[in-house]
Amino acid sequence: MRFPGSGVAAIGSMTVLLAGLPAAHAIRPDECEQQRALYPAVWADVSREQPLFDCASHYAGSLRIKLGPTDASGRTLMSLVPLKWFGQTALEDPASTIYRIWLDKEQVDRLKAGKYFATIVRKESSCWVRGNLDKDPIFLLDNADPPADTPDAGSFYNKAPRTSAFEGDAYECKPVK
Repeated sequence: MRFPGSGVAAIGSMTVLLAGLPAAHAIRPDECEQQRALYPAVWADVSREQPLFDCASHYAGSLRIKLGPTDASGRTLMSLVPLKWFGQTALEDPASTIYRIWLDKEQVDRLKAGKYFATIVRKESSCWVRGNLDKDPIFLLDNADPPADTPDAGSFYNKAPRTSAFEGDAYECKPVK
């Protein structure tokens, strides 16, 4: 049995329901290229960036944290550059994956001070769409150097450890002299 006007009521109810949903934003067809264009044309060229910290991991090797130019909006480019060691000398290895991200002034100040700082970093091929960060890693810097809880273990084993980390490995970071 059909009721007069039931089709109109159903359409009206559906319209109200759909109006309450958040609008899906279309992405540009060249979204990934637009994101990549925000970074230096030669991704691996970190030669004009200033080194801040050298970070060493027991298992994952070493990284150099560098700051590049500041853009017109006040954002500064940060790069994580893998290092290769030759005896006591560390050389940057731009042939390996370099991770980058733009930082605002507050982030730069925290990074320079070695205070608790965390950000996601991207590789050259990264393309972030609708919250998908393309499995890009989080970089964490915490240069606090608390005393060890016990005399027979380092502060990494403290009940409240303070450490730097990248891609699942702990790092110890020292300012570059």
